[in-house]
Amino acid sequence: MSDVLLRGTYPDHSIRFAVCRSTALCGEGIVRHKSDWVSGWLLSEALVCAVLLSAELKDQEKYTLRWMYPGPVGAILADMTEHGEVRGFTQRVTLLPDVATLGEAIGGNGRISVVTSKPSQLLRTGITETVFQHLPRDLAYFLSLSFQVETALAVGLVLPPDPPVRVHSAIGVLLQPLPGCDPLDFERVRQSVEDPAFQEWLASGPRLPEEVLARIEIDEPAELIGELEPFYACRCSREKADNILRMIDPVELQEMLEADGQAEINCHFCADSYVFSAAELQQILRQSHAGNA
Repeated sequence: MSDVLLRGTYPDHSIRFAVCRSTALCGEGIVRHKSDWVSGWLLSEALVCAVLLSAELKDQEKYTLRWMYPGPVGAILADMTEHGEVRGFTQRVTLLPDVATLGEAIGGNGRISVVTSKPSQLLRTGITETVFQHLPRDLAYFLSLSFQVETALAVGLVLPPDPPVRVHSAIGVLLQPLPGCDPLDFERVRQSVEDPAFQEWLASGPRLPEEVLARIEIDEPAELIGELEPFYACRCSREKADNILRMIDPVELQEMLEADGQAEINCHFCADSYVFSAAELQQILRQSHAGNA
């Protein structure tokens, strides 16, 4: 089954929703980064959250999500565009056998930041403490507190711990009130989505997005507004890597050339590497010296 993101509303209740299946996308992220089970689980949660939030974007907007925890995993970052292009990484990808559980990897309360931007414009930014030590709930808390948008958010993963790490299911649902929504009605719905029984059902096997919508405790059919196929995509390129090298001090480039005979630029988001030969470095140095002449 292909990945899919559905968005729509429950018009009588003035509640909007996004629900996604992101199994293939999460699987690609784990393979690209060679994540172990612990880091792969946290990366998958971040990617599903990113897919859900992409439903809110428009006009070349982009969200950048960053969870920063004190434990061994460190930072977890994901970003997405309005077209469902998603990418992400964990600061540390090999946690086993030093870390046995997700809680140990997270290691306590940290911070979460969210940035909304366009190609050349910063639109909105915020940062709050994380109080749940759980990526989806910490993001929902952030949106409710910092962006003043009450949010119910749940992610269900089927990700067996036995190697090789393979994502069997990655599903997520997000609910937010629209103008005119009864706050008490939304609070009831939020609590039902955050209920452990719902969370366990979501993670108990592969689920269709339509099944998830039918399970939500709202007494009216969902009204679909849009649908797209999210996918893992990185915007890095050899040209951008070349530009990075040109911003490095020529003295450092010369030292790199003499020590290694080449330079390698690694992309954190997709794990692709761009290798520049000695001849290419010499060309960059010549152009740098010419520009400073």
